[in-house]
Amino acid sequence: MASLYIHIPFCRTRCNYCDFYKSTACADTNDYIDALDREMEYRRDYFGSEPVDTVFFGGGTPSVLPPATLQQILDKAATLWNLGHVKEITVEANPDDITDNYLDALTDTDINRISFGVQSFIDRDLRMMGRRHNAVQAMQAVEAVQRRGYDNVSIDLIFGVPGMTTEEWSQNVRTAVDLGVSHISAYCLTIAEGTVFGNMEASGRLIPASDEECEAHYLACHDILTAHGFEHYEISNYALQGCRAHHNMAYWSGRRYLGLGPSAHSYDGTHRTYAASDVKGYIKDAGSDIIYDGETLSHADKYNEFIMTALRTSDGINPEHMAERFGSIGMEFFSGSVKRLIKEGCIAFNGTSYCIPPEKWMVSNDIISELFYVE
Repeated sequence: MASLYIHIPFCRTRCNYCDFYKSTACADTNDYIDALDREMEYRRDYFGSEPVDTVFFGGGTPSVLPPATLQQILDKAATLWNLGHVKEITVEANPDDITDNYLDALTDTDINRISFGVQSFIDRDLRMMGRRHNAVQAMQAVEAVQRRGYDNVSIDLIFGVPGMTTEEWSQNVRTAVDLGVSHISAYCLTIAEGTVFGNMEASGRLIPASDEECEAHYLACHDILTAHGFEHYEISNYALQGCRAHHNMAYWSGRRYLGLGPSAHSYDGTHRTYAASDVKGYIKDAGSDIIYDGETLSHADKYNEFIMTALRTSDGINPEHMAERFGSIGMEFFSGSVKRLIKEGCIAFNGTSYCIPPEKWMVSNDIISELFYVE
């Protein structure tokens, strides 16, 4: 099975922390849909005969587009690829886009999973982050889609926000639990150069949360959610039983995926391609090789990516799977390099897989890099 990602790069406004590629010039959406059609036609052979089982509309803010337009894109995709086995179609949405009229239209589509960019249930933090919605709107949006029968709802939350206490963060998490969502993504705030927050930090007007504060937030989230029946199945992701994000699992398990739109990445097991981060250029040149760059992964690249993605998850590294993909030599290298990390408590073997303990996930990048093969 393979996965399809469709990038909708438009936002009504840009948040103060955001360094993703997007545009606030929503007037180009009709031309953009035409460009998506051309790119889909151009890449119609990408999956071969392999069925697609997840579709994800990401952004940007896909909910700035009418649901009928999203369905139009899905209908076009279904003429090119085998979508007969699709089990999860996700759309990212902002709470303030959810109106009765929007929901009326959404229920007429094939979309069956909604991911809300809530970020916080504290108005002070939402204002500081430049979000358009407030806490009440966020809760009302979640409840509104649930009343319409959407039981697979995910929300994003951000911890490590300057000035946020551990108790305030914990209340954010408890509010999400009380809303009855099935999936929660909890990300540590990253302050990137060139963003509003980045400029504020550079001028001394914003003091980032300390590593100790971020770790306290992370552990509080883990404790609260696991106590309420959520599985902490990936560094930043929690799900109730049977509600993992299947689309994201495709990335972490190394499956084939196709990304459409500017800045979107694709991977076929050997080659990675990515489109230029340029909406105007994409609209002009979609349907040709001009918009793409890429790389061919070496054996060492594939090994290192397997290590990196597998150890981000609670499933970890299964020795049999590793041996199947990289042979006895790959398994021998891993067995030799992992010994010290096991002794130090950074890696645990549970009888079937090697995993990073949850309390060490905040420093997982340092642990994982110790296992990389360098040519």
